[in-house]
Amino acid sequence: MAGLGQGHETANQSYQTDGLRDTDVLASPTLTNFNERGMMNGVIPITLNKYSETARNTSTTGNCACSKSGEQSIVIAAGTVLVDGMFYSIGSQTLNAASVTAQYATYNSSTAPTLSANHERILLVYFDPTITGNIGFVYGNAIDTSGGAYPQSPSAHLARQTIVLASARLHYSSSEVRIASLEDKRVFVRPGPLPLSSLINAAGSATMPTNTFISGDNTASLPITDVGFVFARDPAGLGSFPHGSGQTHLFYQSDARINQSGSGGAYQITPTHRQSYKHDTWTGGSKTITLAYSPIPSQDESGKFIVHVNAYDKTPGSNTKMFLGTLMQGEEYVVSTNTVELNGDANNIGYNSATHVEIIYTHAGHTG
Repeated sequence: MAGLGQGHETANQSYQTDGLRDTDVLASPTLTNFNERGMMNGVIPITLNKYSETARNTSTTGNCACSKSGEQSIVIAAGTVLVDGMFYSIGSQTLNAASVTAQYATYNSSTAPTLSANHERILLVYFDPTITGNIGFVYGNAIDTSGGAYPQSPSAHLARQTIVLASARLHYSSSEVRIASLEDKRVFVRPGPLPLSSLINAAGSATMPTNTFISGDNTASLPITDVGFVFARDPAGLGSFPHGSGQTHLFYQSDARINQSGSGGAYQITPTHRQSYKHDTWTGGSKTITLAYSPIPSQDESGKFIVHVNAYDKTPGSNTKMFLGTLMQGEEYVVSTNTVELNGDANNIGYNSATHVEIIYTHAGHTG
């Protein structure tokens, strides 16, 4: 099975010589990229979650993969890059490392590299949002390698947040600058799924974030102005009848407090609450109406659900309708899973002219 990071790790292409194996040379772009990755900078491999595609994990196509074409050109595949919190699209492009000038504008004064006999340079292909196409080249000093020396990677591009896509070793051959090897240096920011485990305190109970989770450590500093984060927990204990109790759900922690006693604290995000509308005929008596989703239960009263049933008199052939009243849950109708069971006689409950009901309910997208 192919691996997306195989090019960087095992140098699996003919134009590659270095990876991350025990016998490989560990170059600085690998290390600086790991540091950049710690700031969430990297290539976003959009294809990785397309499990139906056989090539989703390949290291040589898409996702800003760089490959060698001929003796002087580098092919950059289309992809998406996240740098400094900004998302950028990289278009597919083929660039001649020995003749282009625009890619060298930022750090090499728009001058393509030159070499003489027995000399080599390291050229980096990096993300540069100041250059058209968002791809920049930067090269280091020429080194005479006849005595066994090895050229060093440039570092000027590290003046700002960036990501290196590839490293090329340039040499002088047949009276011109050529690419001797091209190394994959990409690091990736996986586009999900993102795992979250449920917060549980030392007593084994579900909890909100606190400043005293770790006994013996200094008390932490939440809430912190301008800092918010998501977390997961069991809603058990939040209200009389918490929705989602016994399950793991998503919460957001804001920056004003670290509990739910007031605004600016922790907010429950899931189960997501959405509303829907159902219209049906009703002229009294018992009738079961099936809803697309199951209404969510009340958090204040056991056995009750967030459902409103209104009765109307709509004269046949007329576009007008008269509101008669709202039916009382538990007495005039009951809710069971995704059904509403009307159980009253219209005449007995004062709705003798009723022709229709409308049901407005809140749900979480479930049918059971």
